[in-house]
Amino acid sequence: MIQSIFDAGRYFSPTSNVSVKDIIPSPITINRHIDQTYCIRCGFWTERYSGLSYCGLALRFVTKDFTLHNFILGCIFYDADSQSANNIRMFVDAQLLSFGLTLNNKIFAVTDNENKMRAAFKEKCTRIGRSIRYLNKQLEHSCTSEEIERTFVRCSKIQNLFDNVKKVGTHVRRRHRQVKLKQKLQLYLDTSFNGTFYMMNVFLNVYDDIGSVLNSGYIDYLTSVDKDLLKEVCRFLIVFDNAIDQLSAEERPTMHQALPIRQLLIDHCEVKFEDSSELKELKLFLCERIKSVWILQDQHYIFTFLHPRLKRFDAAPYEKDIAFDLVK
Repeated sequence: MIQSIFDAGRYFSPTSNVSVKDIIPSPITINRHIDQTYCIRCGFWTERYSGLSYCGLALRFVTKDFTLHNFILGCIFYDADSQSANNIRMFVDAQLLSFGLTLNNKIFAVTDNENKMRAAFKEKCTRIGRSIRYLNKQLEHSCTSEEIERTFVRCSKIQNLFDNVKKVGTHVRRRHRQVKLKQKLQLYLDTSFNGTFYMMNVFLNVYDDIGSVLNSGYIDYLTSVDKDLLKEVCRFLIVFDNAIDQLSAEERPTMHQALPIRQLLIDHCEVKFEDSSELKELKLFLCERIKSVWILQDQHYIFTFLHPRLKRFDAAPYEKDIAFDLVK
């Protein structure tokens, strides 16, 4: 019918060469301008020994055939006077401009969640916080922090377990005795996603053999590690590891997964009667932190609603109305 109307108009204006196909998109087209948008991923870090700072920039965009592409723009030496929000934004804008790229309100910028990054990208772009950073930071706090925002972290027994595993693992690595073990011990790195799980899980796998490579001064640390508790904690943390893997995917979008995975982890932290007192402490802490710190943004609700298998919000039905209000 629309084509007939255009044909009638062309009869009265023979010079017109407008085709309805140029105006009406295909029913399967999501966005005719999707190939004109992109996402910037930005991160800053300081090299531990030299004290030099660097900025990592990556570009993600989707082509007309809906293929997701990832490009590393560079790991660039950061030579500004300080890492203030203003300096960070000026530096990033200058680097992007060298590639012919500029940020605007239609462009996503995925960054870490420090206050300086929030402030740097609060205007002329849509900033999305990295979900795995929120999640990994809470796992780190549960094992290493005594206090967060003037509130005590009540995970002392888990932290004792973590400290003893770390001390033994560090000793074995430094003494170059792990060649006698069937698996290489992992050191804890706060920059590694779910580093707690990897360190503890490998330790659990070689627990029975570690005593043979320890000096007498470290035997007490080993005997202080409750193997049953270690096994229970690793079994609990593997769900977090799977969640981080899903949210870290490079070859496919992950925005729609944040909401269901967040709810999955909250449910996973539900305390059960058979849980040890140590695990109950850990569950209560992580559940509260996930709810209070990992705050979903409007885009997470919209992307979940648009996904054909998630649009019913079965994982979190009480969040459905929020998504409906956003797309009205």
